[in-house]
Amino acid sequence: MNLIDTHAHIDMPRFGDRAERRFAAVRAAAAGISAIVIPGVEPESWADLLETAADLREIAPTVRFHTALGIHPQVLPELDPAHDSAVLTALTEQIRAAPAGLVAIGECGLDFGVGGPRERQVAVLRAHFALARATGLPLLLHCLKAHAAMLELLDEQPLPPSILHSYSGSAEMVPAFCRGGHAISFAGAITSPRARRPVLAARAVAADRLLLETDSPDQTPASRRPARNEPAFLEDIARAVAAARGEPLELVAATTTANARRLLRLAA
Repeated sequence: MNLIDTHAHIDMPRFGDRAERRFAAVRAAAAGISAIVIPGVEPESWADLLETAADLREIAPTVRFHTALGIHPQVLPELDPAHDSAVLTALTEQIRAAPAGLVAIGECGLDFGVGGPRERQVAVLRAHFALARATGLPLLLHCLKAHAAMLELLDEQPLPPSILHSYSGSAEMVPAFCRGGHAISFAGAITSPRARRPVLAARAVAADRLLLETDSPDQTPASRRPARNEPAFLEDIARAVAAARGEPLELVAATTTANARRLLRLAA
């Protein structure tokens, strides 16, 4: 099996210490994971994320560890609004410095549940959009309870083809989100025995816009609970997506891996 985990927060303290991250990297390699994208969520963690990726490249050389940097909407309430401009400038400088393995901008987006004032979220997201347009890099987009607002923003101006991570929207909105070349990624929620919304959405995604992720350490696949999630569990999600679409696992694996390589410009 050759799979790509397009979203795994294995740098986070909640994932474990350095030894746990290294063991997880080795398990990912053994499970056939060929690449993992580690998204940044807050300024103070960007440096540690880049160090983690470099460390894991040494311990599991058959897995390509890629990175992304951004400001997650759930982090905004912890940051002083007066410093938003300075933080976004720092993000621009980090992205333009092109750290080794950087393939995207994010995680960023909208969260109308716990992300703080909506106007601020939109302003910060628009700044990420501007950076994506300037650099040509795709975005890793978080969207929770804000799908209509996100769709409006995506339709304002063209963007590099980007990823709706851990899609939680409806099947009916899938074609609209895929306008402009954007892709939709599925995580552990689709493995739940009672999953309906993600199953219907997975059926609605065109084959060339379909992606997989673990969103580690969260969203552990149903059969692996209560364990902490990790990239080695990605095959569980691939199987659930294949079942939802009525397709062979091997086809879903090949399709999503090709899509991830094309969208994120990853080497084979």
